[in-house]
Amino acid sequence: MHRSVERVVAFADVHGAHEELVALLQSVGVVDAELRWSAGTTHVVSLGDLLDRGADSRRVMDLLMRLQRESREAGGALHVVLGNHEAMNVLGDLRYVADGEFAAYAADEDPAERAARRAEFLGRNPGATTADFEKAFPPGYFGHRRLLGPDGPYGRWLLSLPAAVVAGDAAFMHGGPSVLLHGRSIDRLNRDYAAALAEYLSALDTLEQAGLVRFEDDFGKRADAAVARLATVADGAERSRLTAAVERLRVADDHPLLGPAGPNWYRGAALCNECAEADVLRPWLSQVGVQRLVVGHTVARNNLVASRFDGALVKLDAGMNRAVYKGRPAALLLERGAPPRVAYALPTVAPAPVPSEAVHVSSESLDEATVADVLARGTIAVTAACAPGISTVNVTHEGRTVTAVFEAAPRAVVERELAAWRLDRVLGLGLVPATVARSHDGREGVLQGRPEQWASERDRQHARNGVRAGLSCQSVTVPERAEPARRPLEAQGRPPRLPGGGPCDAKAQYQLAYAFDALIGNDRRTPDQYVYDVESSALLLTGHGAAFDTTVRLPEALEAVLGATGAEMQSRLRRLDATNVADALGAAGGKREAEALLERRDRILELARKGGR
Repeated sequence: MHRSVERVVAFADVHGAHEELVALLQSVGVVDAELRWSAGTTHVVSLGDLLDRGADSRRVMDLLMRLQRESREAGGALHVVLGNHEAMNVLGDLRYVADGEFAAYAADEDPAERAARRAEFLGRNPGATTADFEKAFPPGYFGHRRLLGPDGPYGRWLLSLPAAVVAGDAAFMHGGPSVLLHGRSIDRLNRDYAAALAEYLSALDTLEQAGLVRFEDDFGKRADAAVARLATVADGAERSRLTAAVERLRVADDHPLLGPAGPNWYRGAALCNECAEADVLRPWLSQVGVQRLVVGHTVARNNLVASRFDGALVKLDAGMNRAVYKGRPAALLLERGAPPRVAYALPTVAPAPVPSEAVHVSSESLDEATVADVLARGTIAVTAACAPGISTVNVTHEGRTVTAVFEAAPRAVVERELAAWRLDRVLGLGLVPATVARSHDGREGVLQGRPEQWASERDRQHARNGVRAGLSCQSVTVPERAEPARRPLEAQGRPPRLPGGGPCDAKAQYQLAYAFDALIGNDRRTPDQYVYDVESSALLLTGHGAAFDTTVRLPEALEAVLGATGAEMQSRLRRLDATNVADALGAAGGKREAEALLERRDRILELARKGGR
């Protein structure tokens, strides 16, 4: 812990971009023209991912290892937290290593070892050629593995690094905290993470020494390969010992801290619904005793550093490796008593306050206000006719294009759809996509944004049940639609993709959806009106044409679910009052409807209070 620090400079995700890193460090005064430490007592934090994708990762490590020594001598510090790519390289998952990274170790490679490995490879793989070997194991490969292995100088350094650090009033982590980190202090997290890496490497070493895992084995199939070779072990006691080592490897490979919810893989805080993720992030910040968390791993939208959760999280990865990410080097500057600032290099941009990330629901690159403007003023082009009055469309305005669905609907239904979107904005939920009233093809209706690739809960259910069908053309407004209209696969121009494996937690998002539906009195939502962003698995809600009546009783079946309404959602519900509810309802309701909504709100909060006992 380094809490009494006056100045902190942080950067993220170098990915072998030595030139960009040097320009950044010079621009913010961390190093001088000779690349020597010039930051005095400043604490500098690297958020990991020094390796992979770029050719100069070895030069990056050499620079930072030297600067660590020089910073200590000056009374400062350079902290490097482990990124997922550091862990991958140490463990032997090399799928993202650039050819130039291997080449940097060619001089460290023993020609005799390389020749021996080639002979082994050709002898064990009938039909393989020398060209196959050279392609799979380019010059420098074995030097890379030796120096980045647990006994190599780079491997030992990487294995000594923490998964998270605290400097000043901020914590720094490559990915972010999932529920997996609940109750873990920073020190314990670092110990647990280091132990997980060590256990994998220990089991692997046992199997490699026995010849059950070989250098050409696919990383993800090492345990399977070892099991297949166990049959060659005649000695019963030795077979038992190696069988146990295989099981150790499997367990270590599946260790939660090394997986998608681990501290250097998790993207939920960076990408997913803030109201849902706040119930994970804010308790963790309180537990650690810091004001904010700074993360890399997830390239910020439009390569612009931004904050989320009212400044409690900063996304610092601006795509430093310009050749790969088309971004630029960025540094976060934290000084005691001053708000966070961000500076850029190549070209140099003077430090400025970190902007808040706008709400993105319908588009990865355009915020919802911009999407709404495009929908309201843009030119509509039909991409697929789904059913009478329902079409998927592209809407273009001033060079910006968004995906949307148009549905013809009566004015009263349109007003309720607009009210749902406005109320979602008041609460800051980010569940309802941008919605506008538009006429199209001579009919009045609703135009509602969609992610570029989206699918419904009904699509997901069809796929789970083995039903072969195209992606649904979800109804925007009609709550009683029993089956969605279907848009044919050929109209999509691509095979259907369904949500799954994204970082956004379905249970937490549905918890918000149920509370929102209870609040607005919408008990007729159908599976085709739960929509997913396929890339992130973020949940979107459509179909509010029957909402906002004067009923105050909540569905009995939802009482238990509403009792689990999270602290962040409760806080946002308390922000509602007669004025902002009336503004959100607009023409969709009057005083009675507003009063009923607030009474439903009070009942949700009462259930949550009882459920939280």
